[in-house]
Amino acid sequence: MPQIKLVLLFEVFLNEIIYRIMLAFFRTLLACIVAIFLSFFLLIFMIAGIAAAGGEAVKVNKNSVLVMKLDHDIPERPVDNPFLSIPGLAKEMDVPVSLREILSVIKSAAKDDNIKGIYLKTEMIRAGYPTLEEIRNALIDFKKSGKFVYAYSELYTQKNYYLASVADSIFLNPNGVFSFAGFHSEQVYFKGLLDKLEIQPKLIRAGKYKSAGETFINTSMSDANREQLSAFINSSYSDYLSKISAARNISAEELKNIADNLLVKFPEDAVQHKLVHRVIYEDEIINLLKSKTDKKADEDYESISLAKYTKVGKAVEKSGKDKIALIYAVGDIMGGEGDEEQIGSEKIAKTIRKAREDEDIKAIVLRINSPGGSALASDVIWREVVLAKAKKPVIASFGDVAASGGYYIAAPADMIFAQPNTITGSIGVFGLLPMMKEFWNKKLGITFDRVVTGKYADMGNINRPMSAEEEAVIQQYIDKTYTEFKQRVADGRKMPIERVDSIAQGRIYSGIQAKQIGLVDNLGSLQDAIDAAAKKANLKDYSLKIMPKYKQNFSKALGNMVMAKEEVMKEEMGAENYKIYQRAKAIEKMSGILMYYPFEVNIY
Repeated sequence: MPQIKLVLLFEVFLNEIIYRIMLAFFRTLLACIVAIFLSFFLLIFMIAGIAAAGGEAVKVNKNSVLVMKLDHDIPERPVDNPFLSIPGLAKEMDVPVSLREILSVIKSAAKDDNIKGIYLKTEMIRAGYPTLEEIRNALIDFKKSGKFVYAYSELYTQKNYYLASVADSIFLNPNGVFSFAGFHSEQVYFKGLLDKLEIQPKLIRAGKYKSAGETFINTSMSDANREQLSAFINSSYSDYLSKISAARNISAEELKNIADNLLVKFPEDAVQHKLVHRVIYEDEIINLLKSKTDKKADEDYESISLAKYTKVGKAVEKSGKDKIALIYAVGDIMGGEGDEEQIGSEKIAKTIRKAREDEDIKAIVLRINSPGGSALASDVIWREVVLAKAKKPVIASFGDVAASGGYYIAAPADMIFAQPNTITGSIGVFGLLPMMKEFWNKKLGITFDRVVTGKYADMGNINRPMSAEEEAVIQQYIDKTYTEFKQRVADGRKMPIERVDSIAQGRIYSGIQAKQIGLVDNLGSLQDAIDAAAKKANLKDYSLKIMPKYKQNFSKALGNMVMAKEEVMKEEMGAENYKIYQRAKAIEKMSGILMYYPFEVNIY
């Protein structure tokens, strides 16, 4: 009887092995078939695209209008996608136009005799105020050419009106919406939810204003966080009103009165208060554009889209053997290679090192748009910036945000440029651990037990309460990192450490505030930073070298032709909710002590 059982057991085991071998074989076969099918599909598509393209080039007709429809995310740098060079395929892909491309196109359009003016269509712009500031200033420069800028929207939020305010004529749909009521910023708090789940977050931090983890331990703003957010939002609002005032020739006091008393409720109110020129439908604007471009009523006006004009309308860059390296550091900071949306310390450090060792590169511009991340990864990048600065000029340029680790890696730079509303500073450190024991025990009935070789052997274990001794040790780590952070800033900004301590404490500042206290040297654009780098390196003739380059995997290169999981989620969740999801994912990937400002100050 035992022998029969043994034979049966062996037979079951043998069948299991055969089953797994066959399963692996068919999986491999299926993968090969899919790969062959996709390769064949791409080959056919490329042949069809080449045939359809037939050598067709993008042409700008005389008296054309550049149509700028900014209804997409605006990445910092052009998308580096090898599939975009395939005729016929590129035009099928939904690729956002980057900030650098937009600025280049506007500059080129000002000098293009075939471009008569710009038609700016704004709805729900998904970009921060610092990004819009760069585009807005480019439009102001464009107007110096004598060409027109028309703006139209069915919905003017305060953000897209900020951009549209520089237009010669601003139009609003007769049944549209005009929102002009002042700024507000709202923070979300999860303590009530976590209490219900019986999860106790343990926040350990250094810096009075380091509020990043408060969203998990409070039900409302702390006094310190309210103080810093109020100061930031009032600084930003004051700058906003002054810029609108200059563009529309309405005093800042009157603009504030309009907002505070909600004097604009309907489109006609916007006209009455001179914020909008006319309320008309888009077909009426089209007739205006026809008249402006010498077209008859029954003719179509000549137009070219922003995306299409990038193929022909890029401003001529300076050229020369000498180079300035433009290194993009965009996204959360973590270890590894990273990509266009995440700063990998290994990749960026290697890139800065390569720029330092390249004799043809005479200066470096570090373009930073980051809320920070891993303290260790930030320090790896910081070290390379210090080494580079010892050999050649290093200029930092801030985008929407340069906070925590994002500021840390810029601290050694020779000069720092920011926009007036750039979220800057947040010089502080924190660690956050969710204590999960009660959740496992009481909500799910799961228990844990353990054996250890010493009382600190499983320090950081979230499945049991943290001891006072462990909390003290982690606080020591946090304090040490914070002390180093302040010293890095003191050395880089040439400030006494006492001064740094007084302005640090994890507090965020607007670019305007940061300049006033010495964390930033100048308010200006990326181009201003490039010009400063050229001047410091004594360069007149030079070319820009965009760095780093990222490898593209197959699914990423295909873009939106086959919608990825992330794109589906973005569609379903909406842009703002998806940002929160991305932040949560980013924190999940980080380890160790954090220099991070994970929640954007969204101004509405």
